[in-house]
Amino acid sequence: MNNELKNSLEKIINYASSNGADSSDAILNTGSSFSLSAQNGEIDKYKLSGSSVVGIRVIKDGKVGLSYTEALDDDALEFAAKAALENAKNTDADENQTISIRSSADLISKTKFKKEDISVENKIDFCLKLEDEVKKKDKRVQAVPYNGFSESESESYYLNSLGTFGFDNEFYLSCYTSALINEGAENSMHYHSSIAREFQNLDLKDCVDESLLHASNWLGAKSVATGSYDILFTQDAFATVFGCFSNIFSAKAAIEKVNPFADKLGQSVAMSEFSVADIPNFNDSFFKYEFDSEGVKRNDLCLIENGVLKNFYHNTATANFFKTKTTGHASRGPKSAMGVGGTTKVVGLGKTSDSSITDGEYLEIHSLQGVHSGANSISGEFSFGASGYLCRDGKRVQPVKGITVAGNFHKMLLNIGAIGDKIYSTGDKGFFSPRIRFSNVSIAG
Repeated sequence: MNNELKNSLEKIINYASSNGADSSDAILNTGSSFSLSAQNGEIDKYKLSGSSVVGIRVIKDGKVGLSYTEALDDDALEFAAKAALENAKNTDADENQTISIRSSADLISKTKFKKEDISVENKIDFCLKLEDEVKKKDKRVQAVPYNGFSESESESYYLNSLGTFGFDNEFYLSCYTSALINEGAENSMHYHSSIAREFQNLDLKDCVDESLLHASNWLGAKSVATGSYDILFTQDAFATVFGCFSNIFSAKAAIEKVNPFADKLGQSVAMSEFSVADIPNFNDSFFKYEFDSEGVKRNDLCLIENGVLKNFYHNTATANFFKTKTTGHASRGPKSAMGVGGTTKVVGLGKTSDSSITDGEYLEIHSLQGVHSGANSISGEFSFGASGYLCRDGKRVQPVKGITVAGNFHKMLLNIGAIGDKIYSTGDKGFFSPRIRFSNVSIAG
């Protein structure tokens, strides 16, 4: 923790108070990143960047004002505090938004992993090898269009005028590669990534092998006949789809009338065996989340239990609106207004064994295209391009591409055929779920 940065927060809060703010809080984010990418045996991008930004929120006479600065000298901090107060004058009063969290102990969350002293030469060699291994393992590889290595280090500070203070930091590395395979008039591409805390744990082999495996399998793959199919999404694909419709858990979206489940608390919204929780410090998750953007210590939150919608994500403002308590899911960056957001989602185990959940014929969906343009988060309707495999009794019998998966996410939750009894994670270890078999999903071939 950098005491100078903490002092900057104290100064901007003091400037706000001395200029008439009734209350205030501030967020300071600082970090650095290093990234490389390779093309044709040479490093084509080499980027080293760093930034610090502090954002302040003030409340004056029930009105909220925001401002930020990327300069941390005294003059810039005072100017930002005064600008937030000036901005508050031009907003409507918001009786629900308050700065009221008082904590007697600092919220400190320090990652146990420290930045490694890895030479730039080793990082360059690693990045070049990502590309080289793809090309070396399959002569049909026409190009490796996406290929790179990155290293990220960050710190986040929170302070409010009541003295509540929080700090966390992060360090991680990531890499990715891809394979564009060409054979005759056919071509196919796939990419894969890896994330780790230590350089030695980046899985270069898995990135290369997974990229080549699916790119090769989908070369010359065909669509299937149009119809209704049972579907199993991979964890990454399911997490992507689930994320498109995460507004169903947002109290802020409910207030703004863009949450289709706004009036469904306590009602059945999914198959009775389906449960999902937000677990900020899930044992196997890559990132941990100790406190939210208002200095509230996070706890586990049940979202759906046995098919019944149990809770929304709340910050203090949405909690005041609904006359309840914050769930510790305030979300705000230095440059943004207050919102709500989740952490690690964990879908509960079902009762069906993995061997049984793959009985009969189904489609295994790996890759999705047009995800954001093809989803309506309010109606639940979606239409995505997809690639994957036609499977039978747990075995892939035909690679499939050029299909469209369409339906309604809200109805799909009610039409779950089976939920597995073993949990799996996405590649980034940010979403956990058993295998889920969705019944009678519309496929256009």
